[in-house]
Amino acid sequence: MSNEAEMNKVNPSRNSFLSELRIRLGTVIWFVLGLGFLLSLPIIFDWASWVFLVILVIAAVLAIPAAWLRRAVFDRAHRRPFIRHWLHSGVALLFILCIVVAAPIYYLATITETRPAVFPQATLTNGQKTVVFQGMQHFGAENFYKAVIYDLEKALADGYVIYYEDVQTSTPESKAFFEKLSSVLTGSSDLSGTYKAMGEACGLKFQSDYFTLLEADKQEHPERHVIADVDAIELKQEYERLLRTDPKFAKAHANDFKESPGGDSSGSMAQAIEWLKSGSEGQRKLAGIVCRGVMTLALAPKENEEPGPFAPLIIDFRNRALAKRIIEDSHDKIFITYGARHLSGVLDLLKQQDPTWKVATVKWMRTIEAPKRSLEGKLTVHDSH
Repeated sequence: MSNEAEMNKVNPSRNSFLSELRIRLGTVIWFVLGLGFLLSLPIIFDWASWVFLVILVIAAVLAIPAAWLRRAVFDRAHRRPFIRHWLHSGVALLFILCIVVAAPIYYLATITETRPAVFPQATLTNGQKTVVFQGMQHFGAENFYKAVIYDLEKALADGYVIYYEDVQTSTPESKAFFEKLSSVLTGSSDLSGTYKAMGEACGLKFQSDYFTLLEADKQEHPERHVIADVDAIELKQEYERLLRTDPKFAKAHANDFKESPGGDSSGSMAQAIEWLKSGSEGQRKLAGIVCRGVMTLALAPKENEEPGPFAPLIIDFRNRALAKRIIEDSHDKIFITYGARHLSGVLDLLKQQDPTWKVATVKWMRTIEAPKRSLEGKLTVHDSH
């Protein structure tokens, strides 16, 4: 007789305690697995009903070796039939696999709500000139754009000039280059159309749809609304200069604008968006959760983040043009709507010209959130006649 058996014989209360403890722990574990399984079902069936069937088959197959191992370790006397071990293992594996499949969706949804992406609205000043820099993104939450438009209208009332981010394509040559550049950056030559479609796929709104609210003021006071971006022909000239003078940039962009051996792949982004649009309502909802979660993670600040290969052209060059325009502008109050990643670079350039430039205030604004459910009721009208 083993020492453990002798101890159990001598101290039966210990054996009873361990048995009761195993039962309680098992109950808690099954409760947690069952709860996770129930929470995973809406995700799985929103994706597709066949996904659950696939998981069920995989669980049933994996349960065979799991049941054999369980029987060999815990039931050497074979007091229970193999089919019972198989069912027990199969249900446990079904619960676990469903939880594993649904967990990333819940994680991304949780991240979006608990660690939301926020962009700054920073007020910069050197004592003589005030610049409000509103960090922007091309598609985002409806509440974000509504707040920005409110601030813009207030700024106009307070005598500010508004600067807008919008690369111009004034000639056929500049338009052709910008379309090629857009294809490299986003997989589509139609940059605005791509951003709008991506916004819809993510359950978000497109930036330009809200700026139309300022059209009346633009028509009445065009001098207060300034396109403060570069022309695409300037981008082309800077791109060519960097290729000639910056070996690192030239190496990174040696294959730009070259057609891949498999044919034109520029429509890959558009194809993915169209595929999402053709999905069911549940699939589109899941795609929105995933998209918003991934964007939230991508926009989170990162330490020692390396600039992208196009940063010298898309960020640095345009920063210099924007800072130059601010410095040379005779207006003392400017409100800028520009990509948030330009803020630190523009401020550094302003400080190089005048060290008294500083950040006076910062207001953080949430840019990504799940679309709000519309409030709809039923209006009953009674005929008085």
